[in-house]
Amino acid sequence: MNQLTRKAFVAVSVLSLCGSLMIAVTGTAASARGLKKIDAVWLYTGPKNDGGYNTSQEVAMNAMATVPNTTVQGIYNLGYTSETSSIITQAISKGANVIVDTMGLGSILTSVCKKFPKVYCYGGGDPTPQIPNATSFWLPDWNLGYTAGVAAGLTTKTNVIGFVGPSAYPGDVLDINAFLLGCQSVDPKCTEKVIFDNNYFDPPASTQATQTLISSGADVIRGWIDDPSFCKVAQNDKVFAVGQFNDYHSACPKSIITSTYWNFANYFKGQARAILAGKFKSSGSHFNFVALSKSPGNPGLGAFGSFVKPSVKAKVMAVFAKAVAGKNLIVGPIYDQAGKLRFKAGVTVSPNFMFTTWNWYVKGVVSSK
Repeated sequence: MNQLTRKAFVAVSVLSLCGSLMIAVTGTAASARGLKKIDAVWLYTGPKNDGGYNTSQEVAMNAMATVPNTTVQGIYNLGYTSETSSIITQAISKGANVIVDTMGLGSILTSVCKKFPKVYCYGGGDPTPQIPNATSFWLPDWNLGYTAGVAAGLTTKTNVIGFVGPSAYPGDVLDINAFLLGCQSVDPKCTEKVIFDNNYFDPPASTQATQTLISSGADVIRGWIDDPSFCKVAQNDKVFAVGQFNDYHSACPKSIITSTYWNFANYFKGQARAILAGKFKSSGSHFNFVALSKSPGNPGLGAFGSFVKPSVKAKVMAVFAKAVAGKNLIVGPIYDQAGKLRFKAGVTVSPNFMFTTWNWYVKGVVSSK
């Protein structure tokens, strides 16, 4: 597997699932065994301090370390190969008793964790059934993407938004479509142009892709990538951006409307306490989604730009409040690019479909390459 497997919700494993994908904020199959001390190893693809995805995960890693009797270590630039299995095994042999996978390793992680039932494993973006000493974790990013689209729709002057993404996996298509649907909810004329740069971390390629989108008329850019290159280009070209993964307000204060911030700090502090208390729970057959929140330390929205009108912020926050309350914002009618009705009015699109099957674009995605 190559780097594109990451955050694509372990695409190969997901597509082989039988039955429906179940959702739970808390898991099942509790373990009664507590640890006296946690030695956690966090796994990353890409570099330390990438300014985006890894940086947001490092916030959670460092928050976990604030729990007494807990130490953490990050291992970076890992791939989707047997070498990573060996690295995980070596870390466990040196005393690691908690493994946190931010990469979406799927079966690579599970195969190691099966051999070490006394080690607790966290599989980021892995909706497959988990073994007793493992749990999945993710977040309802379809709602974040939709909210980002509302922010874009209330800001665009050209009615064209742009999206820089790594690939056309269902997980990426999900965010492309959610972003446009959110935009169209407040700007029915909104269309979206998409460019894939075939990598989550390739700042030169993302820079070029963003420049191309802006040249073609997009004046609000969203980057499903691991660094702030897209919003820096937007800032230089005096257009706008909506961040993904990290809070990009400080990196691009003149372009960032807001960001959808993947902050798992409180979640992993809670998990550390649960492990020490002997209250770890496997997610079992459920896919564990961490709830969105307006409170710091949780997945939600980052800071708004100082240029954002109070009325725009209020409208975005009103939509986000529905997501926090647990409402699925992806509701029909939804048409595909060819104008065919795919979901009738009032039909809520299931997370199972969005994560595993959504391989077509909604009406208004006018280019994808």
